[in-house]
Amino acid sequence: MKKTLTILAFVFMYSGMNAQVIDTMFMLCQYKHKNTIPRASGVKIEIDTMNLETGKNISKFYSYHNKIVDSLRFSSGVAAPSPYKKTASKYIIYTDYVKNNITVSDVAIARMYRYFEKLEIPKWTIHDETKKVLSHTCQKATGRFRGRDYVAWYALDIPISRGPYKFNGLPGLILEISDTESLFTFECIAIETNHSTIINENTNDKLISKKEYINMIKKHNDNPRASIEELFRSDGAINPSDVAKHISAEKKPYNPIELE
Repeated sequence: MKKTLTILAFVFMYSGMNAQVIDTMFMLCQYKHKNTIPRASGVKIEIDTMNLETGKNISKFYSYHNKIVDSLRFSSGVAAPSPYKKTASKYIIYTDYVKNNITVSDVAIARMYRYFEKLEIPKWTIHDETKKVLSHTCQKATGRFRGRDYVAWYALDIPISRGPYKFNGLPGLILEISDTESLFTFECIAIETNHSTIINENTNDKLISKKEYINMIKKHNDNPRASIEELFRSDGAINPSDVAKHISAEKKPYNPIELE
């Protein structure tokens, strides 16, 4: 397990060596993200804090915890065993509203990969119902996105068509959204004006197709030990089986936010 953590440490450290400025932020929103994972023995709930950096042309969505860890690591220049929380989301989503595409960087079997996809707008239905979120009057919308049905609340006084994760396409900023099973929820907990630059730290991540990425995740969840052993073997590690034996071979539940 120590070797796996060390690999992850180097992955996250060096992924930002060729960082690029891609836009200037005008708003920073923070969301509480709850992921409920059904299991045979009962549900497991993972909580994370996510940041949405919003610029004129581009937005960036990522785990606030991982951002803090990255900042400390880059400033110290030390690739120590990774202090990343297991429950923290590893993905970083860059949405380009001019080119209408999305770049996702994420971890698969202890390595960083990135893939491109087209910007997709959920099929929304707007309702008359309203409620307050962070003192903002929000209107209700329902829609379907990649195999799940969602209820969203967007701010009437923040007329930008953005939101957490890959959600967009409403007349205002999405402050709350949850699928109808309440497995994946995003709740805005803070909004501030911010004029920092938006940075892409993931230009070195290996480019693959989304289909290849999903297949790797499924393979790893079916047998984590076998997938890690295969990684060590491809890297030329000595006795990869001895290293990987410390990792569970138990199948992990696979219930992604995107079913389609």
